[in-house]
Amino acid sequence: MKKDRLDVREYIESSAISIREEMKEDLENENIEGFFDKFQGDKRTLSFISYYNKTVLNKERIQFSKFTYQWALHLSKDFYAYFDKNYDKLVKEIKKDKNIEAFFKKHCVHKRKEGSFCSKLFHTILPSEFPPVDNPIKGRFNLQNEEFITSVLIIKRGYELFIKENPRLINLIRATLLKDKFSYLRVNELSDIRILDMYYWFKENREKK
Repeated sequence: MKKDRLDVREYIESSAISIREEMKEDLENENIEGFFDKFQGDKRTLSFISYYNKTVLNKERIQFSKFTYQWALHLSKDFYAYFDKNYDKLVKEIKKDKNIEAFFKKHCVHKRKEGSFCSKLFHTILPSEFPPVDNPIKGRFNLQNEEFITSVLIIKRGYELFIKENPRLINLIRATLLKDKFSYLRVNELSDIRILDMYYWFKENREKK
């Protein structure tokens, strides 16, 4: 078992290094201001950003029917009613354990495996530590055939490596998004993980629509 766990960690690390290199190439060649300019008039995007700011930055209590809608999740009412009913206990568990694998197995395997929901919930509660992941972002990093939570851990580690090794690029993105026209993003309050996620979320879920 120890060897298996070691093999998994090595796999995650090597996969994360590949993601780090892809991200560096993407962001070094991107016109950040021009890229984000394209989404300012998109009502759906603005609605989501407003919701994100309320729940992640303002720490408003999550109502899971709205959470499901805003994050474009397809969940049954039976599934998310459990999270409404047990909200305080589950948030406490996320903050205390920070173990997305255990939480997923315990709470997010219902009639289907709800890995995307789990990652987005963890990001909402711990935005500096976990990225929200969906299938388009999995596909962007060639993880479409990977188990969902393993993909989350790979992308999380890839983001961490990029943040650690590319502070210049992170600061460049932040400086660009501090312009008045992007004030709705509240960039000074966003984690570095969210800065990167926002770029890939816009790119994979909005630019290609």
